[in-house]
Amino acid sequence: DPQHLLLFLLFLSPPPSPQSGRAEYRAPDASFTHLAVHRRTGEVFVGAVNRVVKLSAALLELKSHVTGPVEDNARCYPPPSVRACAHRLESTNNVNKLLLVDYTGSRLVACGSIWQGVCQFLRLDDLFKLGEPHHRKEHYLSGAKEPDGMADDWTADSRKKKPVKGSSRLFIGAAIDGKSEYFPTLSSRKLVADEENNDMFSLVYQDEFVSSQIKIPSDTLSTYPAFDIYYVYGFSSRTYVYFLTLQLDTQLTQMEAGGEKFFTSKIVRMCSNDTEFYSYVEFPLGCTKDGVEYRLVQAAYRQKPGRRLAQALGLGPDDDVLFVVFSQGQKNRSNPPRETVLCLFTLHDINLAMRERISSCYRGEGHLTLPWLLNKELHCIHTLQGLMVAFLSAWSPIRFPDCSRSAPQGSELGSFVGEEWRTEQKEMCLSVSCSGVISGRG
Repeated sequence: DPQHLLLFLLFLSPPPSPQSGRAEYRAPDASFTHLAVHRRTGEVFVGAVNRVVKLSAALLELKSHVTGPVEDNARCYPPPSVRACAHRLESTNNVNKLLLVDYTGSRLVACGSIWQGVCQFLRLDDLFKLGEPHHRKEHYLSGAKEPDGMADDWTADSRKKKPVKGSSRLFIGAAIDGKSEYFPTLSSRKLVADEENNDMFSLVYQDEFVSSQIKIPSDTLSTYPAFDIYYVYGFSSRTYVYFLTLQLDTQLTQMEAGGEKFFTSKIVRMCSNDTEFYSYVEFPLGCTKDGVEYRLVQAAYRQKPGRRLAQALGLGPDDDVLFVVFSQGQKNRSNPPRETVLCLFTLHDINLAMRERISSCYRGEGHLTLPWLLNKELHCIHTLQGLMVAFLSAWSPIRFPDCSRSAPQGSELGSFVGEEWRTEQKEMCLSVSCSGVISGRG
């Protein structure tokens, strides 16, 4: 959405000089989907339909790289670039779905919707194409065409004091458009130095039983054919990787094909060094203003708080806050209501709520709340680990899904203007299971 793009340009871009006034970039013939800002130079990279653009810190266009249209057909797997396809090829727009600055490799990673979701590696200076791996199944991230269907975050190898090219891993969340046999919904991939190396985008870990990925079970898609997880934003903070997602609410949505569909926003968290995804946790996220619920996440950005905001929230200079834009209600994911609200959460409160939910499950309270992954309701079981959950949280991945009943709320951004920070407790029970909701309100 161009409006959200403008909003986060304001968050991300360095302020223009007094002489230049208000910086603005317009491209009437382009449809923007993603942006990335170089953390040292302030240069802005913009992903759009059929092209990637490089802007100066003052939002002046420096370079442009064409990515489409391309001859393709979404039913061709592997793509026609690898093997002749029986389906008719058509000129197809390439929707940018992921844009990432790889600092260790001095390159831009730009992934699109054509050829089942292959990525291009572009040189930062001039957007020259360094490579486009597309001949192995690991190179196909997802062919879903929606721009909000994929998010990413990368981490360098923590064992190396100074990250080097080829030592990074990339966490990728992607909508799969019902093709669970081809694409995982969440995975951790290798980001190697050579763009054409066979290990590029291969799973960080894989053996006979487990691997660095999560797939949506075929049973879930049989029961809910429309189920998918849309990854709106990804980021890392300290030892965790997070994703903000939208997914079908299987507890509110009717199973009939013509039934009304409801969606819910969730924040997903994993330990950044967890190669087997045992630490996966997801938690409902929402915002309330004037008694109206906003539950459809549209955009987000993690940031360090300024001095006044940190004082108001009781945070330190190294703590993180999360700005999130929500649309009203839980319906019309692809065409959400125009009524939106900008809310603020602290990662401290989010992590605290998650820890409490995990602790309560070890105490035997409530049910597991991953219906799309488990396909059945499971009661939490009391265990001796409940007595040591704080130590487990600190020293090892918690090999148990997430469940509980209540969570502290965040706050709508406007409540920091002349008002005190407020938190409340909210309990929300849907169907036979209970789940906490982290919710902001004014």
